[in-house]
Amino acid sequence: MSGFLDRKDTQTLAICDVDTTRREHAQKMVDDKYAKQTASNYKGCAAYKDFRELIARKDIDAVVIATPDHWHALVATATARAGKDI
Repeated sequence: MSGFLDRKDTQTLAICDVDTTRREHAQKMVDDKYAKQTASNYKGCAAYKDFRELIARKDIDAVVIATPDHWHALVATATARAGKDI
């Protein structure tokens, strides 16, 4: 995810993690990065515990999947069926 935060042609709109600590850390990382870039109190990164809620969003075009191997196929298949780039 951090590799995409410096790109001008992408915007991280949401993150997903079942672990609360990791989810909140990733959300803060995104919000802090965009707040610094825009000199504002940016708080626009949504955080999800369930990946299905994230892929249901119409404004999400692509998803980076960083799951353990035994979850990767399930998430990738659902994401492709939702019409998202992976």
